[in-house]
Order: sequence, then structure tokens, then C-alpha cells
Amino acid sequence: MGEVHLETHRGVARRRGARARRRRDLGRAGVIDSVAPASRILEIRAHLAAHPEPSWREHGTAAYLADLLRAAGLDPQPFADFPGFTVDVGPGTPVVGLRGDLDALAHDTPAGTVLAHSCGHDANLAIVTETVLRLAALGDALPHGVRAIFQPAEEQGNGAASVAALGVADGLQTLFGVHLRPGSELPAPRFAPAISHGACCFVRGQIAGSDHHGARPHQGVNAIEVAAEFAGMVAALRLDPQVPASAKFTELRAGSGNLNVIPGSASFGIDLRAQDNAAMTRLREGVTQIGRALALRHGVEITLAEEDHVPAAIVGDAAEAALAAAIVRVAGATALAPRAVTSGSDDFHCYTLHRPTLQAAMLGVGADVTPGLHDPAMHYDLSRLDPAAEVLVAACIAPR
Repeated sequence: MGEVHLETHRGVARRRGARARRRRDLGRAGVIDSVAPASRILEIRAHLAAHPEPSWREHGTAAYLADLLRAAGLDPQPFADFPGFTVDVGPGTPVVGLRGDLDALAHDTPAGTVLAHSCGHDANLAIVTETVLRLAALGDALPHGVRAIFQPAEEQGNGAASVAALGVADGLQTLFGVHLRPGSELPAPRFAPAISHGACCFVRGQIAGSDHHGARPHQGVNAIEVAAEFAGMVAALRLDPQVPASAKFTELRAGSGNLNVIPGSASFGIDLRAQDNAAMTRLREGVTQIGRALALRHGVEITLAEEDHVPAAIVGDAAEAALAAAIVRVAGATALAPRAVTSGSDDFHCYTLHRPTLQAAMLGVGADVTPGLHDPAMHYDLSRLDPAAEVLVAACIAPR
């Protein structure tokens, strides 16, 4: 099947200028109303929504944003080995950072593989880009340097780790991220000064053995039965009930299509989730111990490989306080919500894992995301993008 690009955001109300007037976004393929043209931030969002790209292949997205910033007199510095770039604005060595995530998600549908910004990265990128452009417009009034990091592959959980390893955030004191939130978690028009994401880890496993005749099960090991036992033991892992966590098989493949052959080999996948990093460590250790025990018990080879280990949130108190103060300054005290807590994960926290002294927090934007993140039909309130950029500007220029 072919690859299909789907513009997923339906037309919703937005503010223009002082956000007094509203218009409808035409929604499909970034079409803009010719009578009431979109503001810059919505034009950026519309282009990104119409041109989604998967993890590690966001070359067009990165080029489009770099061109915008270059046209404003800035000097984006591309990464050598993968899509993305950094760009600095303001005097001196940057001390404040912004993170934007470039990638979209792929969805299997009857029409083929659909690429969509169903996690709202088009909005995140538009907010960060608009923030940088507004900071650049301040000129000499900008009190210190700010660096924006446009990174690939957030959805695969390892883009931030690869970028952090380059050292591009090592000189920063503070790092801000941004993400839209569902109404059930953070209703519009409120903001959260931080998001407490959970940790996640994907584990791929292989059971290696020999096939044997369905009439002679005693002559070998049934890999399906080993995998079923593995799945039951993983689901039975016990942790502190005060810390949300889950462990479950999410993939199992075995058999050749011949029902009279008992498969000796199988492959499987496990999804691990925990609200803090200590609980995730216990889950990972538990899976490893189960694999060793079952290999010994059944006399088979079981190999396990972790991929996309994303840490739970490591929120800096000073960064969270800076975002809280900016929210109140821009939108008033009633717009300030408590820290958002979600079992979902984000590789943003890899920057703090790489450099523990970094003060980092992610701005949560109440945007009435419906029906939910990672749904290919996801849409949200476009009017929330402009005030989110205002909050980030206020946080970036605050005295350090």
C-alpha cells in the first residue's frame, strides 16, 4: 500500500493579533482562508501538519524551519548525522534552551500507511519557532542568549539521547519543552508549569529452539508455551502499589503456518511503564530474571534486547517555577494549573539524564486535544498556540 499524508487537525477557532477575532482553519492539506489570512504561528503549524515525516527522516521539516529562521537573520546549525539543528538568539553564550520535536507518527489504515502529527508535534514546533522569532525581534533588549534545539525521533524514544550526546545542551542552565494536553488532563485555557511523564521501555525477545512434529510434543519445547508462561510471569510482576506501573506482552510471533508443526522458536515484544525511574529499574530487572529462569527451566535459549528506554520526568524546581511565573504574567493566576501527571513518556527528560544539573521543565498547554494523542483523527484548539508562545517568551527573558 502507498504512503498517505493526512492532515488531521479539523478547523477550530483561533485568535488573531490580540486574539479578539476568530476564524476557522480549513484543516485539510494546510489550506489557508484567503479572506482572513492566518497569523504566522498558524501558517507554520498548517505547513507542518500538511507535511508530516517519520522519525529520523524529518529532513523536509528541519529544512523548512531552518529556512524560516535563516530569513529572520539567524544562523541554524544542522546536525551532521541526522535531521535537526540548533539555533541561537541573543547575546553571549546561551543559558536558556528550548526543545522542539520534529517527527510525526505512522498509522496503518485501510488506505495505507498514514503519516500524521497525531501527537501534536506540529503545534509544539510552531510554538517553539514562533518563540524564537519573537525573541529575535527583541534585538538588544534580549537579556541573554537562548538556544533552540530542533531534534528528531522523539516518538522512537531515542532522538533526545542522540542529540544530548552531542553536547548541545551542556552549557545551558535551563531547558524548556512544550506539549499540548488532552482536556481530561488539562482543560483549556489552562497551562501546567511542568509535565510528570512516566518512564517506558520496550523489550524485544527471541526464543530459539527446533520445530518438531505435532504428534510428538515430548521431543522438543513448544516456544508458544514458553512465551505464554513468560507473558504470565511478566504480568504478575509486583511493585509498590503507590507507584503506577504496568508490564505486558504487546507482540508474539511463532509458527510457520503448518498446524501440525510445533514451533521451537518465537519472537515477542514487551511494553514496560512506570511513573518513576526506580520502579522502571525494578521492572527491567524482573524481565531479565524471568528470561533467565525460563531458559534454564525449559533448556532453550532466550535473548532479550532493550530499545527505546525513556526515563521518567526529572523536573527542575527552578525551571518549573519560571514557567509558573510566566503563566501568571501572561495569562493570569486562574490559568495556572498544577503540574500535569501522565503515564505517557517523552524523551525530553533524556537531556536531564545526560546532564543532571540542568534545570528542565515542559510547559503543558491545555488545548482540548480530541479524541486523544496518537489518534490519527486527533484535533485541538488552534487558539492555544499563540498564548503558549507568549508564555515561553516570558519564561526565556526572565532574569536568571
